[in-house]
Amino acid sequence: MKLLGNKQFSFSAIYFFGWGALATYAMDFVFYSERVGFTNTEIGAIFASKMLIAILFQPFFGFICDYLRSTRKILIIMGIAAVILSACLPAAPSKLSILIIDFVFTFFICAFMPLFDNWVACECVNEKKFHYGTIRLWGSAGYAIVCILYGRMTMYTDVAYIFYGRAVFFAITVLFVFLNSNEVRCVTIKEKEEKPQVKILFSKPEYWLFFIFIFLFCLPINAVNALFPRLLLDKGSTNQTIALFSSINAFVEIPFFLLLSKVNKKTGSRGLMLIGSLFVVLRLIGFTFADSIPMLMLSYICVIPYICFFLPGFIFYSRSIAPKNTEAFTLTSLQGMAMGFSGMLGNYVGGLIIDSRGIRTMYLYYTIVCITGIILFLITSWWLKRRAAAL
Repeated sequence: MKLLGNKQFSFSAIYFFGWGALATYAMDFVFYSERVGFTNTEIGAIFASKMLIAILFQPFFGFICDYLRSTRKILIIMGIAAVILSACLPAAPSKLSILIIDFVFTFFICAFMPLFDNWVACECVNEKKFHYGTIRLWGSAGYAIVCILYGRMTMYTDVAYIFYGRAVFFAITVLFVFLNSNEVRCVTIKEKEEKPQVKILFSKPEYWLFFIFIFLFCLPINAVNALFPRLLLDKGSTNQTIALFSSINAFVEIPFFLLLSKVNKKTGSRGLMLIGSLFVVLRLIGFTFADSIPMLMLSYICVIPYICFFLPGFIFYSRSIAPKNTEAFTLTSLQGMAMGFSGMLGNYVGGLIIDSRGIRTMYLYYTIVCITGIILFLITSWWLKRRAAAL
């Protein structure tokens, strides 16, 4: 019990099992939905609908957490729902019931990791024994291990068994969240009496400039990730190879997360995002011009600084511009609406470009979009710095 009460161990375990539970969800549903008779058009519409659910309800859950001043309670409810729905999906008797279960699952789980990220970032602020990266790396380990198992299991067993495994992982995650007693240290009694200050947040130019940057920069990312397996399959790769590379990629993230604290102290949250964004551009350039699987995989691992530096920088910066007791809503509104709407538009436009000019042209155009976003980020950062100095 003493070990379960340890903050670092508890948060690390939640990341390990939580990311393990979510590691292959998108691929699982594609393969399972194909097996039960959904067409490619229907699957595309389902994923678009799920993305819309995530956009609409991430800020909702963020507001509820800020209002109640408890992320832990919301995560427990989300996790229990995920356990039940994951276990029920393979037994669903019809396509309609599968859709209902999957949409409800998306509703409950869409904000799970953003809210947990915000909770961990809050707890790590004054810690000297560990930092955000040393905890978050366990999420990469859980993701990697599940990808390895997934790649092997799907070659020999029914994909439906993956959903039962996900239910077990979520059950363990909920147990660790339930036993975690560290949340009270984040909030003072006075702060508990304050309500989320959404109007103040929406009146801040920092928020809207950051919103525009995130929208523009993240426009290509979902499409790039979704279509990358197709690029590999065209070069003769297999599902098992793709899962293996995803696993290797996740393991390589671990040393980068260990460096996160040192890099953050030298560059700050904006510097973290800038480093990560530059590697995203390198990745897109590689996807545009690389002709062999080894070169494509070298380009693929450029996503690591994005995950290990850009996303933590995004979390830290969103907290820095958030009014008191509005941190969860700020993060989930940016991640849900800015990233979500840009992802929907990016996927749609990416499909049009591929049909008319090919997948390589899509990557080239999206490289230009990302570079434009970085330039905008640099200009607005300079302007905000001058504005703060003038005040």
